[in-house]
Amino acid sequence: HLTNYAINKRNPSFIFNKAEDEDNIGHKRSYTAIIQAQNNSEGYSRPQKQIEEIIVKTILSAEEKLVSYYQQCRPLDENVCFEILGFDVMLDERLKPYLIEVNHSPSFSTDAPIDMNVKKHLILDTLNLLQLSY
Repeated sequence: HLTNYAINKRNPSFIFNKAEDEDNIGHKRSYTAIIQAQNNSEGYSRPQKQIEEIIVKTILSAEEKLVSYYQQCRPLDENVCFEILGFDVMLDERLKPYLIEVNHSPSFSTDAPIDMNVKKHLILDTLNLLQLSY
């Protein structure tokens, strides 16, 4: 979908994902589903490396601002904050990725099973990176 999900889900042509599995038909795709699709395609670009490059270059271009936010959040010299950024990437018919936007405060709503699956794992992975007990 090209427009924001909150808007696009009201479009009569929008196809909601009915299950959390990666083979499901619908307009949302997880990163895992994209990587699986690329491995099964012939004659198409391989978007994984390109998507990773887009993310790294975007973070580097915003590094000064991100460091500023980080410094505002932490008292003294304690490492006490982190940020989850949401990258919206569109793939064309040849699987070429385009960065649409970066969400400073991504949504954690779960309108479909695929949302629950992706966002649950995102939160668990974040807690694991932080080495917090839960």
